[in-house]
Amino acid sequence: MTLDVPTLFFVSTVINTLMAVWVGLMALGKPRSDSLWSWFAALSCYAVGNVFVALRDFTAPMLAVVVVNALYALGLGLMLVSVRRFQGAPLNRWFVLVPVFSAPALMGSALATSPSLRVYMAMLVYGTQICLLLWALRDPRYPVVGRGRYLLQGAYGALLLILAGRSLVVFMGWYEATILVRNSPIQAVIFMVLSCAVLSVSLGFVYLTMERAEQRNYEMAMSDVLTGLPNRRAISEELERAVSRARRDGEMVGVLLLDIDHFKRVNDGFGHQAGDVVLTSVARAVRARLRGHDHVGRFGGEEFLVVLPGADLAGALKAAESLRETVEATPVQWGAQRIAVTVSIGVRGGIVTGSETSDTLVGIADAAMYRAKQGGRNRVCSDGAE
Repeated sequence: MTLDVPTLFFVSTVINTLMAVWVGLMALGKPRSDSLWSWFAALSCYAVGNVFVALRDFTAPMLAVVVVNALYALGLGLMLVSVRRFQGAPLNRWFVLVPVFSAPALMGSALATSPSLRVYMAMLVYGTQICLLLWALRDPRYPVVGRGRYLLQGAYGALLLILAGRSLVVFMGWYEATILVRNSPIQAVIFMVLSCAVLSVSLGFVYLTMERAEQRNYEMAMSDVLTGLPNRRAISEELERAVSRARRDGEMVGVLLLDIDHFKRVNDGFGHQAGDVVLTSVARAVRARLRGHDHVGRFGGEEFLVVLPGADLAGALKAAESLRETVEATPVQWGAQRIAVTVSIGVRGGIVTGSETSDTLVGIADAAMYRAKQGGRNRVCSDGAE
């Protein structure tokens, strides 16, 4: 089978143009600073550059070289802009501007010297840009989370290998440097890999943005809007995981159920906005006092559930008393008034038996919390004892 390079080039240009349109549609409704807009611009630059390559016989050679290479360099630069925007990372504008101006200058001077030199200049300019993209994707300060990054890294790596391989075969004299869309066996193979890499880059970034959107939707579904803590569903799932580990490995689990004392009085006396401030204040105070592997979530209304992996009863009681003291020492300022806030806490801690479930542990903590309420509030209770 003979691969026709001009046909491959045409198909690749059409696919790239469609990708640009699809990304543009995805970007509609988003702010101009969104990474999808700069990715749309990058794909558009590549598509327009391909059009100029196709029309090379109808334009001045120098003009075609300057415009095409400026567009390709700008496309890669805008991809770097997209990645850094996606990461929320700063970007040195010279990383984008220098290749855009240097690519046409270097390629134009190489055109007057030799086609081989043009291949080396392409490796220098575009290879540097691709290395910057690969570095950005692996920047430990701004990690890119999701499987789409692997597709991006693989595609950019393939593009880099194409540039390096083309430079090598030209240097060794195995291949004569020609215009991109001229037919030759080696050029056909190069263009096939190039087309697949360019398509994979676009799909990788789209996949990356979709993964982030799914993650954000999941986080919103599992978070309490007011306090920012995990909601009842999320903290219940965390407790279920802790109970499963404890049963399997014979570990202990501590469960605390906190209830804000006289919360209805706060709402009735100061208004629901003041009640919201009290809730966020308690959430912040509790979260600040927990260990890194402990978990807290809003369980409902003015109740909070705390999961303490590995905690025996004594450790859970100590943690609960620390939380009670912290909340009591953190009154809420509401206008000119200070709202005193206290909590009653029910505690369950120790080994999880085979018959106990997450609901059982919460039930024990809940019963202890109500004993704390009945005993005068602002106290910690467990198993019927203070």
